[in-house]
Amino acid sequence: MNVPSGRARYRPVIAALAAAVLAGAGAVAVGKAPAQAAETTLRAAAAKAGLFFGVAASPGRLSSIVSQEFGQLTPENDMKPDTIATSSGGLRNTGNADTLVNYAQTNNMLVRGHTLVWHSQAGQLQGTSQATLNTFIGNALTRWGSRIAYWDVVNEALDDNNNGRRRTQWPHSLSRDANGDGDFFDAGDTDVIRNSFRRAKEVVQQNNLNTKLCINDYDVEGLTVRGGARNNKAQALYDIVRAYTQGTERLIDCVGFQAHFNDNPNSVITDDLQANIQRFADLGVEVHITELDIDDDLSNNDIGQGQANNYRKVVRACLNVARCTGITVWGIADSESWRSSERGLLFTGGSGNYQKKAAYSAVLDELNKGRSGVNPSSPPVSPSASTSPSTPTDPSPCSATVSLNSWTGGFVATVRVTAGSSSINGWRVTAGLPTGAAVTNHWSAERTGASGTVQFANVGYNGPIATGQSTEFGFQGTGAADGTTLTCTAT
Repeated sequence: MNVPSGRARYRPVIAALAAAVLAGAGAVAVGKAPAQAAETTLRAAAAKAGLFFGVAASPGRLSSIVSQEFGQLTPENDMKPDTIATSSGGLRNTGNADTLVNYAQTNNMLVRGHTLVWHSQAGQLQGTSQATLNTFIGNALTRWGSRIAYWDVVNEALDDNNNGRRRTQWPHSLSRDANGDGDFFDAGDTDVIRNSFRRAKEVVQQNNLNTKLCINDYDVEGLTVRGGARNNKAQALYDIVRAYTQGTERLIDCVGFQAHFNDNPNSVITDDLQANIQRFADLGVEVHITELDIDDDLSNNDIGQGQANNYRKVVRACLNVARCTGITVWGIADSESWRSSERGLLFTGGSGNYQKKAAYSAVLDELNKGRSGVNPSSPPVSPSASTSPSTPTDPSPCSATVSLNSWTGGFVATVRVTAGSSSINGWRVTAGLPTGAAVTNHWSAERTGASGTVQFANVGYNGPIATGQSTEFGFQGTGAADGTTLTCTAT
């Protein structure tokens, strides 16, 4: 967030944990055998489920609970540019950051570096050039190397108030829309996001690092905001990630949803959280919940079962998506949180003397349930979701199936297009929607129409499909979509 929101694989054990997390992105363990005892710490339960569960902390809060309960560590403030960057892009004052990295290494924890390029807490970098930012990126990445598993390269690039636009202040003032088409993705455009990720990717490759490069933001968690309107900020982030993962350059490895949930209309927990995680995951990136805290206002000031149920929703949404590979809470105890009055964390107490809240037990219980029922080869559906078979007129060129995540008054549809007995170079899916259903948003496809008969066609990157292979697109709508029919045509 705009106020201090904070933010290696090195030893074999850490590498093994990272491998387990990545395995979760491609081969999720299906539950656990009944004879196995439930794990008693968040760290162990998460690892068994194939993801990490982490915490943000400072050196003064490295009590035994940190290494016991958490398998990943994010420096809350000690790697931010205002702490470690010089005006020329060099490094200074890295002692606290070193302490945190060394602690994590000693205790076999992953580290998330936070953050390299940010409009806030920029310190001596404020107002500097892209060249100086690139120098800082290189120095930070190489200082800690592969001991940092993930780096937030760009943080909070998008404007507030759900307008779907980039920020205009530095460093985004460095960007230029050369052809005036409203985006920064064209070859002639200047984009501080693209240029920063290019530099980071170059450093990673030149130094043979294992570090993955992430973009991180808040109020991007759901497809919608309170009241059902489209989450334009989430869509803008999706457009950025799609542009820099599906073209000739694959610059972004991971996406962070900060998940500072509160009663702001753009910051609530929506029923389509899982669907939004899934659509980012479908771009081939890891998705992380990076700064989780849940304001007690969302449970009518109940920090018992009410808040616990909200934590369950968030953790389960991540567990139900194979490429959601990590959850990090933004602090240990309510009293030590940057939002202490909102009592949004998993423990009470402080100064190393902590008491577990009901939310802790709920999270532990969900993690122990694991990723049961998730098939990484097909999109996950909620317990209330339904699946309608396609009705292709000719099954040989291609077929389409839809998975629906429905709630009262709305739905999210994930459509899988599969090539038949031969490869195809493009496809068109015709959807027959029930009366009263209307499409309000879509991704990974071109759309014609909004109700009744709606046509979707491939975009450039997902048109060619090899024999027997699949691609996916999605759409969101109002009304009820049960009974939707699909026809797939190869083009």
